[in-house]
Amino acid sequence: MRSFPIAWKLLRIVFPLVASLALTPGQMRAQILHADGPLPSFDVSSIKRSNGTEALPSIATPIQVRTVHVTARNLIEQAFNIPWTPDSNELVIGGSGWVDNDYFNLDARMDESLAPAFEKMSHEEQKRQRSLMLQSLLAVRFKLKVRFETRELPVYALSIAKSGPRPALAQHTSPLPTDETRSVSFPTTAQGLSRGIFVQYRGQSAEMTAKAATLDEVAHWLAGYSEIGGRPVVNQTALTGSYDFTLRWTRERLAAQTEASDSDAPALFTALQEQLGLRLLATKAPVEVIVIDHIEPPSHN
Repeated sequence: MRSFPIAWKLLRIVFPLVASLALTPGQMRAQILHADGPLPSFDVSSIKRSNGTEALPSIATPIQVRTVHVTARNLIEQAFNIPWTPDSNELVIGGSGWVDNDYFNLDARMDESLAPAFEKMSHEEQKRQRSLMLQSLLAVRFKLKVRFETRELPVYALSIAKSGPRPALAQHTSPLPTDETRSVSFPTTAQGLSRGIFVQYRGQSAEMTAKAATLDEVAHWLAGYSEIGGRPVVNQTALTGSYDFTLRWTRERLAAQTEASDSDAPALFTALQEQLGLRLLATKAPVEVIVIDHIEPPSHN
C-alpha cells in the first residue's frame, strides 16, 4: 500500500533539490480526524480520470480545492488526516486494486457566500473543514463506507535518551500566538515561522526548525520519513510542553544513491539522540486504523 498525502507528494515532485514546507499544529495531529457533527459539503465537484503521469501543485483557496493525479487512497488519507509516508503502511486497510492504481483529478468548490466566514477561521480550522468536506465528497461520489478499529501494530516510540533531553531542545517561553494573530499563510523561511514545524531540504541534507512545537507534533511529522519505513510514531516522552529546536540530518536513501554525500550531518536516528537527546525505539502499540468496507469508482462528471 502506498501513502502520499497530496501536499507532500506534490512538493517533492516539483522541488526535488530544494524543498520546504511548514506544518502548523492542526496539520500534525496523530489521531484520525473524526467528524463531531453533520459533515459539511462542497457546493459543486468534478472528478475525472487522470490522463497525466504525475501530480501537479494542488490549489486550496477559501472556496476551492483542486488536486491532480491522485488515487482514491490518497484522498482517503487526506480526508482523515493520515500522516504521509513514502512506504507501505497499515493505517488505511482494504479496497480493491483500482483504489491504488487508478488516478483522478478533483476540482471542488464551496458556496461562495460562505467564503467571508471561512476566511476568518484559523488555518487549522480551515484545513479541518476542507478535510471534512472531502469526507462528505468521498461518501457521496465514491460511495465510501469505512469503520474504525484499533490494532496492535509495529510503531516507533519517541522517548528520552538515557542522557536526557539536550539543551538544543529548549522549552518555548514566549507567549504562543493565538488563532486571531497567527498568519494563515505558510512561511517561506524558517525565520518566518511563528509556530509549528518548518523543514528544508537541500540534496541529501535536511533541517527541521521547530517553534512552540509539541513532541506529539514532532512524532506525527517523523512518521513521514523514509527512515521510519511507514510505521506510526508515538510520543512516549511524557514531555507535554512546547519546544524550540533545530535538527539537522542526512537523508539516508538519497545519500546511498550518490557517491558522496553533500551533508556531514548524521542519519536521522543518530541526529535525534545526539542533538535533542531523543530516541526512536521499535515496539508495538495500539493504533487506530481505517477499514474500507465499501468503495466504488466515481462517475466522471
